[in-house]
Amino acid sequence: MVAQALQTVSTQPWVVENRPGAAGNITADVIFASKPDGLTYQITNLDTSVLNTYLYPSRKQKIEAAIPVASIARIGTVLMVRPGLQVRDLAQLAAVAKTRSLTYSSWGVGCSAHLGALLLEQEMKMPAMVHVPYPGGGHAMQALLKGEVDLFLAPMPLAMAHRSGNVGAVGYAAAQRSELWSDLPTLKEQGGPSVDLGNWFAVSAPPQTPPATIEAVSGFIKAALSDAKVLDSLKAQSMVPFQADSAQLARFIADEKKRWGQVIAGAKLNLE
Repeated sequence: MVAQALQTVSTQPWVVENRPGAAGNITADVIFASKPDGLTYQITNLDTSVLNTYLYPSRKQKIEAAIPVASIARIGTVLMVRPGLQVRDLAQLAAVAKTRSLTYSSWGVGCSAHLGALLLEQEMKMPAMVHVPYPGGGHAMQALLKGEVDLFLAPMPLAMAHRSGNVGAVGYAAAQRSELWSDLPTLKEQGGPSVDLGNWFAVSAPPQTPPATIEAVSGFIKAALSDAKVLDSLKAQSMVPFQADSAQLARFIADEKKRWGQVIAGAKLNLE
């Protein structure tokens, strides 16, 4: 979607090459090894640019060498519970957690859904829950629907897709309510974490890419995000635009590292 819009505003072709796996470390390796000629960029996110610097210490320098270009969108997170679990707010969840061991799904050890649950435990002083990782977010959601786990910090697209189903929505994991689900209270309103547990998408460039190139592509992305079709497509996928230039994105990532670094240190997580 973004590549198509960029082709329009920059009058140059943009080709998307998927390099999945290793929590984004594969694409981070590609970007680090690419020439700074303005031809190669990475779609990055919370897991790739922030969490992996702590979870894979040996890769920290390589990941941080990438240059922030511009942000694209945010994806909110909803705390959801399985069908049959009589929990409709955070207070009820905390009460149940004291009587039995709760389980939660995610798309892997160290992902934002896993760490978000750890943060929830810390903030609410809840007994430790049992983490059950799955191969992907879709699988983690299916586990919740089948009752294999009690909870899932679901990305907004998955949460919205099952909004009218049998699963329950406890709260939106951010400081303010989502415009996409305005009647769903935040966890903060219920005495829970005020921090945003959602994910985000941004663009980064190889090390030593010239500032003029970074500025130009950042401008292209800003123009692309002003296209009504792009905005409609983001909304249709339960995402909201997130605009920040290179300097603003660098500061944002630095703040994210401070916040999540504390969570990872507290959990003593290291995937190497």
